[in-house]
Amino acid sequence: MLDWARLEWRDGQPFAADYGDGYFGSSDPHAEVREVFIEANDLARRFRQCQRFVLAETGFGSGLNLLLALQEWRRHAPPGAFLSLLSLEAHPLAPADLAALHQRLGLDNADARQLRTQYPPPVPGLHRIQFPEARAALTLGLGDAAPLLAQIRGTVDAWFFDGFAPRSNPALWNTGVFRQVARLSAPGTTFGTYTAAGQVRRDLESTGFEVRRVPGHGPKRERLVGTLRDTQSPANSRPRDVPQRVAIVGAGIAGLSAAHALQARGVEVTVFDPNGVGGGASGNPAGVLLPNLHPRDGELNTLALAGMRHTGFLAGQLDAIGGYGTRLATGVAFHGISAHGRKRVERILKAGPEHAALLFDPGGPGCTAAPHLYYPDGLAIDMRAFCQALADDLPPLRKESVQALKPSSNAGPVQVESDTGSEPFDAVVVATAAGSGTTLCPEQAGISTVTGQMTRVRAAFPDWGGFVATGQGYCIRGDNGTAWIGATYRRTEGPGAENEQSPQAEDDQTNLRHLAWVPGLQDAQAVEILAQWTGERAVVRDRLPLVGRSRLDPGGRVLLSLAHGSRGLLYAPLAGEWLADHLLGLIEPLEAQTAARFAPARHSVPDSGAASDA
Repeated sequence: MLDWARLEWRDGQPFAADYGDGYFGSSDPHAEVREVFIEANDLARRFRQCQRFVLAETGFGSGLNLLLALQEWRRHAPPGAFLSLLSLEAHPLAPADLAALHQRLGLDNADARQLRTQYPPPVPGLHRIQFPEARAALTLGLGDAAPLLAQIRGTVDAWFFDGFAPRSNPALWNTGVFRQVARLSAPGTTFGTYTAAGQVRRDLESTGFEVRRVPGHGPKRERLVGTLRDTQSPANSRPRDVPQRVAIVGAGIAGLSAAHALQARGVEVTVFDPNGVGGGASGNPAGVLLPNLHPRDGELNTLALAGMRHTGFLAGQLDAIGGYGTRLATGVAFHGISAHGRKRVERILKAGPEHAALLFDPGGPGCTAAPHLYYPDGLAIDMRAFCQALADDLPPLRKESVQALKPSSNAGPVQVESDTGSEPFDAVVVATAAGSGTTLCPEQAGISTVTGQMTRVRAAFPDWGGFVATGQGYCIRGDNGTAWIGATYRRTEGPGAENEQSPQAEDDQTNLRHLAWVPGLQDAQAVEILAQWTGERAVVRDRLPLVGRSRLDPGGRVLLSLAHGSRGLLYAPLAGEWLADHLLGLIEPLEAQTAARFAPARHSVPDSGAASDA
């Protein structure tokens, strides 16, 4: 974990004790930001002319720079344009200090409130903050700049070089950082900075920037501005032909999340699914959002944090816009019921919340004596309502079956062959459900399927606080003594096979037996069975999804978001966000080595396996 910044107030001005420097170099910080960063990068004109723009800064501080840039974006960007923001901070302000600084700076608009509401915990890595009303997203990187920048993917159009003075913060002002800056920049990328230090100028020039001195703001005599030379040719520069029309195959949570993210970035999307919205396992009436923690795998824990934050925000956004009621309960307690589960919980508790991305509350409630982990941000979600809310904001679903994808041999389109003929698209996202019956790409051969049954019951539940009880199975409380419990786990013959999916009385009894540890369910004979829901899910061995480029197209125009059957709520919305940014060359929400945990290439043989959540 990172330490919060030590903020002091000296003569009424904010001062960073860790760096021996003030947060602002002017008595009028707003004017300084506009001149040194916004005007230096000619943002008003460039915003008016863009469809998508990537703005990055070194030194987040109070967020003033980016909040003022968002104001400029709102004023000048054309309808449907999208702004991708990146900012780095090694010593983030504590939430209370951030709020105090915002009050001092007069920052209380919708964007400042969104920033404070979504402000991340001090966990190293990348954190996504959404500004849907402004059509913008911020990727906030916490930690040292050079290693973070090396793990970031995307192409930046303009830079704000901020941060504390070079003499007190050399880790931010050196060739290692500027080499990564150049790698992330395309020819013509601009920068502005308040400093005119000679070493900064020489380091920037050595990494490919043309640098000019211009008059400084206020008492400062000079500052630097510049542009990356055309001779630079970074390997990851944004593709010339950015996709404008993308087909999504599958209208479950994975496909709809990708379509939602792409449309938010100005892409025309077409969703195909003969079974309709949430026609497969995504039609689940009550799914649980909880992290998959590991006592030794810190990277997996930070990945879980990203998934929890993104799905939680998206559910709240959908409910606020349309009143869909996607959230059924808040708070999830995972209990160590089995011997394996107990050992896992005890190891995670011993490692402490700091090792688990601060996702669990060690003093949180449980509903039985078994050791447990309480996740205050865990949710129970009506997945069908969640999918419908996503679909309602998209063009009408095309209830057609896609039989084949045919990428062109050059940089041309991908032909999508459906029931009604062949149609070209700039790119395709394959997000088909289990048992779809059609193999569109080679990676689908490595996917196994499982069926599961949930049971709706009525019982004499005591009041344990309204949170979801999980451990061996899960119990999602409803009104009038009802609950959804489940779910069974039956391996099947694989995608496309005719597997039994009708409700089974024996599965009801299996669910009751597995949930006998839950208060109110100890006596199965006293429990009333009300209804069942069954579905088939796609999984692979490590129970992480397959997200990324398909081997079907070396040109990268066919992307995958598959095998979300184990933790779809945790990872599918995040995967959709990553795919959209990856496809468009914007700042991706995951570090490269973390995103590799999803890479389809890691899994090439059919297999599946079970593992316990915690």
